Amino acid sequence: MKRFAIVLICFVVQIGYAQLLDSVSLSELTMYKSLQKANKVSPDSVYRLTVFFKKEKNLGEALIKFTNLQELRIKSVKLKEIPPQVFELKQLVILEVSNCQLIEIPNQIAKLSNLTHLILSRNYLVNLPSAFKYLKKLEYLDIWSNSIVVFPDEMAELKETLRIVDMRVIYMNDLRKEELQKLLPNTKFYFSQSCDCH
Repeated sequence: MKRFAIVLICFVVQIGYAQLLDSVSLSELTMYKSLQKANKVSPDSVYRLTVFFKKEKNLGEALIKFTNLQELRIKSVKLKEIPPQVFELKQLVILEVSNCQLIEIPNQIAKLSNLTHLILSRNYLVNLPSAFKYLKKLEYLDIWSNSIVVFPDEMAELKETLRIVDMRVIYMNDLRKEELQKLLPNTKFYFSQSCDCH
């Protein structure tokens, strides 16, 4: 009877909170490549999801039920902003929102404190919020092909964890590059060729 009770308690705890997986374990799980496919299984069993060319206006509402999501990729979806419901998916380790016409990242990004990889390539971003300083586990940031040339000073708080920043196809001069490298001296930056510009 005791053994049964212990097993039952462990089972309840496991249901209540999904353990964060390491990158290898996560990559071995099924990647659902559409909401339609993900909706055919229990929402609790969906850890990885990619959404392409989604025209549904209520994308955030469609995503919020996948509470165990640890990898979410939104690609080529017309969005001006990340749906606020995404910031309630607190298990996220990898978030990609690429080629989506984003114009800003709100401070709610700070809620995703487990993020290690953030991919925001091919959008219309011109800056990053100071709330990035709360992404203490962030290792990889891809802002390829945006218009960001300056980071908030608060980003310096990520100097121990942020290993790689991809800033290719962003045109800036050598001075801007030097400023970024001073802010994050332990980070490897990938830049395009310097230009005689801002």
